[in-house]
Amino acid sequence: MIALEGTNLGMAFKKLRETKGMSSVELSEAVGISESHLRKIEAGTRQPGIHTYRKMVAVLEADIIIEDLTGTVIGDCTARAQKVFLDSTESQAMFLVQVLEFMAQNIKALE
Repeated sequence: MIALEGTNLGMAFKKLRETKGMSSVELSEAVGISESHLRKIEAGTRQPGIHTYRKMVAVLEADIIIEDLTGTVIGDCTARAQKVFLDSTESQAMFLVQVLEFMAQNIKALE
């Protein structure tokens, strides 16, 4: 699942595709669009239609939640954390998750 607050939809699809180890050719063929169209979606210069969006989500086996948390502490923190994760390598992201899980467990112990 990727929360899209403050994130380009195309970038989210690109990160999901890369995480799945799919090439842009493989995803475009599975979705039934041209590779150039997919590249434009991933670059943020085109938005997928709802039919294409649904096919991309299904092919990538993804859950994408779009919430408007703008202006809330949780929303602002989520957007900042998401940017850190999206700019990280896979091993860095896994390390960050472990740190967050450790912190969450210890915060609960303090309550």
